[in-house]
This record gives sequence, C-alpha cells and structure tokens, in this order.
Amino acid sequence: MLALSADGSFMEADGTAAAGFILRRHDGSVVFAAYRFLFNCNEALEAEIHVLMIGMALVRQHTELPILVQPDSSTALSCLSGSSLISSVYGHLVAEIKSLMVGREFISQKLHRTQNRVADCLAGYSRSERATTVWLGSGPPCIEELLPLDCNSIITE
Repeated sequence: MLALSADGSFMEADGTAAAGFILRRHDGSVVFAAYRFLFNCNEALEAEIHVLMIGMALVRQHTELPILVQPDSSTALSCLSGSSLISSVYGHLVAEIKSLMVGREFISQKLHRTQNRVADCLAGYSRSERATTVWLGSGPPCIEELLPLDCNSIITE
C-alpha cells in the first residue's frame, strides 16, 4: 500500500489556487511529488476537491497498488465515500473522482494540517510561482527537511 498526502492552497483575493501531492511507500520513500497551479477556483472547498481529482489521476498513472488517501480537508474527503457533494455545484468533480476510483482499492484518512506539511508546502509554492511540476522518485529541495517530519502512517506492503 502507498500513501498519497494531498493539500490545496487557495487565495480568496484573486481566486488562484494550487494543489500539492506526495506519494510514498511504506518506508517513506517517494514515488512522486507534484504540484499544480489552478488558475481559478471559487472557494477553498473547490480547490480541495480539485486536489483529490488530480491526485487520483496521478496515482492511476503511477501505480496499481492500493492507496491510502490523506488530505487535510474532511469536507473534501467525504466525497470519496459518501454522496454529500454529488448534487452540489462540484458534483461533476466528485463524479470524476469516483470514476478514477473504480476498480482500485482506496482507503481514506484525514490528516491534521501539521501532518501534511509537504503537500502544503508544494501547493503554496505552486500557487505563488504559478507553476506545475512532477518529480518521479524524489521531490524538490524545498521539501527535503519536511519529509521526515510529516505523518508517515505505518503502512504494510
């Protein structure tokens, strides 16, 4: 099993948002780290739902293993297992997330913000730089000190 930590960054003043992700193995080693700039969102929840959608799409591209999905937004996380947001304005995004989950084993776990510093750092950097990047097998230098500090839930292979 692999763990996907994900976070969104939203600036209400200009509507800019970004997503940050890190996919790790049970030993904490990095499968990929990524961030993506989102040109416009209406609110933080929309950014967090985009985070889950983009994260699930990246996971599908890079592994067939079961995934522990770890965002820090409980409202966005609820769309993975329930139907609370399916009839909302974000229903199309929720439908996309659910379609990306078909045929795959996903377990969800909400992280506290203090356990999600790497994804938060990546999202913040992406929003401020207006950039999108993926690193395979590692991450950018800006997260190296944060990697051992983040939540590394015990994951069995």
